[in-house]
Amino acid sequence: MDINKVVLIYFSPTGTTQKALTAFGAGTALPVEKLDLTTPKARNSCNRHFWKTELVVAGLPVYGGRLPKNIDTFFSGLKGNGTPAVAVVTYGNREYDDALLELKLRLDECGFNVKAAATFIGEHSLSKNIAAGRPDANDLAIAASFGKQAVASIINNTSGKLIVKGSYPFAAKGSDPSFRPVTSGDCVKCGLCAENCPWGAISPDDYTTIDSAKCFRCFRCVRNCPSGAKQVADERYVAWLPGFEMKLNATRREPELFLPQ
Repeated sequence: MDINKVVLIYFSPTGTTQKALTAFGAGTALPVEKLDLTTPKARNSCNRHFWKTELVVAGLPVYGGRLPKNIDTFFSGLKGNGTPAVAVVTYGNREYDDALLELKLRLDECGFNVKAAATFIGEHSLSKNIAAGRPDANDLAIAASFGKQAVASIINNTSGKLIVKGSYPFAAKGSDPSFRPVTSGDCVKCGLCAENCPWGAISPDDYTTIDSAKCFRCFRCVRNCPSGAKQVADERYVAWLPGFEMKLNATRREPELFLPQ
């Protein structure tokens, strides 16, 4: 099988999934195209057909052991034609549960032929102190090496069945954290939060208000606000966070790689 191009497709609110996929793409030594589907505008405007000479690498973060909720449009604009694909999920050093299997099945439904899969660890969305700095240099080196390995496996048409971890029907239910960002008086009304919110939860007419029904607490607005106006000030969050950080940092989890067996 000939592969002449790699297309990295990702939903990456805080950038960790994008980093892992970028390293994977570099490791393939093939031309790379990036398709960022993090915002609703990007997802709603995507209508892309892929061919068997392309390798699609799809990456999303894990929330409570599942893929993010309410982003069916990530998949609806992607049309495979037996196109080889790699499924990648990133998670904040807790566990990825059923998310990788869920992504594989969603890609199968879109007409892709998932030939490899991987999990990587990234800074947790709720705290920069959990898995701080990850994916780190070692993670990225593994991603790049796996990019080379996966392409070789696909080109050589390695036989066997791809088996990834997870259970179906899904045991993990995903999560919708109760902690919500708020906006302080430091807001300079630059509009970046509304423009880049993955769920369109911030109105372009009122940057200070976050629609709690749409917000999924990815904290992209908190991480990226240039004036530090987006914060999580809930007293319950402040009291709960140290124990959560200690629990999740107790063990360093490592990337997991899957090829046909």
